[in-house]
Amino acid sequence: MIGVVGFRRLAVLTAVFAYLQIALGGLVRVSGSGLGCADWPLCHGRPYPPADAHAIIEYSHRAVGSVTGILIIATVVLAWVVFRSRRPLVAWLATASLIGVVGEGILGGVVVANELSPWLVVVHLGLAMMILGFLVAAAVMAGPPAPGVPDRSFRRLSAAAAGSTYVLLLTGSTVVGSGADQTCHAWPLCGSGLAADFGGPNAFTMLHRGAVLVIGIFLVYVLVIGIRRRGIRGSAIATLILFGAQILVGAGSALTDAAFFNGLHVALATLVWSGVLTCALLSLPRTDRAHELSHLSVEKSSA
Repeated sequence: MIGVVGFRRLAVLTAVFAYLQIALGGLVRVSGSGLGCADWPLCHGRPYPPADAHAIIEYSHRAVGSVTGILIIATVVLAWVVFRSRRPLVAWLATASLIGVVGEGILGGVVVANELSPWLVVVHLGLAMMILGFLVAAAVMAGPPAPGVPDRSFRRLSAAAAGSTYVLLLTGSTVVGSGADQTCHAWPLCGSGLAADFGGPNAFTMLHRGAVLVIGIFLVYVLVIGIRRRGIRGSAIATLILFGAQILVGAGSALTDAAFFNGLHVALATLVWSGVLTCALLSLPRTDRAHELSHLSVEKSSA
């Protein structure tokens, strides 16, 4: 029978597939394949795609999504079997991801029916990031018992960093949703990179880049502190490197509007979100309920 170790492996695998689905979603957008399969859930009236690059890319995105959905269901079932009594938070986190998937599936159909309405695409991505967040949380909180970081102020900082990163992702989505990515091909500002243009769609570009500056400084501050904390040092270093790479890729995306940079921009942003969230979760204590009850009994008997 699959036990705790088996669940941890399944949870990590499920989170990886959820990440791949988001990355493929970015490829769908930058390749212009959003309507490669104009109907849903079929593709041009068939359960498989025609010999067309756009249809194959869009169908691959849907196929990975289907596998991800199956993995999520398995993760939820196993979470309740393994962690229902041991650590119920893990089961609830996994369940939240499944609820999100149901909503995402419905929203995906609405997005296609509305021929990729830009703002529905923004909501679609935002919900996908939440689903990934729940899966990452389930995988991390299912880890071996650990005391976390005793410093509660750092826990609050890391939680704020995770929330800020999610907001940063949404501001990036509004750039695409508003079409601002097609009107400002300069960096760090518009107008040859020197003009703060708040007119029309470019206002969304300025909003995102301002958020990158302010939130980015905060993220670097929290991650640098995290490097000094036992238990999250590795995750903090990796996330800091990813964030630096993300800034460079973001500049390349703005300057060239190349599909490579645009796709990599989404993929790295998703990794940064996962990394910051992981750091925040690792700062929390992970304790089995049996251990907590035993600890409380000892405290009462000693009193």
